[in-house]
Amino acid sequence: MNNDIARMIELQRYWDTVLRCRDDIEKSDSSISFWKERLKENQGRVLALQETVKLSKSFLRQKEVDLASVEEKIARLKTRGDAVKNEREAAAAGSELAAASAERSGLEEEILLLMDELEVKSSLLADAEKEAAAASEQSGADIAMLEERIERFRKQMDEHRAKFDEGLSGLSAAVRPKFQKLTGSGNGKAIVRIDGETCEGCRVQVPVHLAGDVSKSDRVMSCSNCGRFIYNG
Repeated sequence: MNNDIARMIELQRYWDTVLRCRDDIEKSDSSISFWKERLKENQGRVLALQETVKLSKSFLRQKEVDLASVEEKIARLKTRGDAVKNEREAAAAGSELAAASAERSGLEEEILLLMDELEVKSSLLADAEKEAAAASEQSGADIAMLEERIERFRKQMDEHRAKFDEGLSGLSAAVRPKFQKLTGSGNGKAIVRIDGETCEGCRVQVPVHLAGDVSKSDRVMSCSNCGRFIYNG
């Protein structure tokens, strides 16, 4: 076999490994980004629910303060009502007492509704916190695994890239520029087998005479369709 062909086949194996490692690193990076985004979304949901619960509690406390104030007002009105001197004062006191009692009833109803809402929101928050904790534990383990995988493939990629770069000097000046150009473009395939009369790079049938020459010749030859180097093997 021609020395350039043998060397290109070897270099192509190194380069194929480099590309596989690069693809796997990109996929792992994408998976890490997915997990981090999911964590961010879960944390954002928990923070939003925490703020909602905080506001509800604050609103409930204010209503309870308002109710206590109305209760005090009612007590004062009842005391004042016991000391009225005439019917006009009694009517006025009775009117204020009725208004205060109605206000108290309204506040009590609001407080009950707020307590029910707070219970629902607190339940949602508890579920969200539980889900976020589980997701954090799972994603933490997955991210650690993916980072280890990235490191392993990066090391393998660097090793094969070094072998590829070192081996380029062994190619003749006649084929090296084209080989480098082909490995750096498309799917990175610079040299491919010919299967019968079909180029495995582009899956196009090459002319019969070219297929015959590849089978018999020791010269470096290229596919007439895609331009990749071809060999019979």
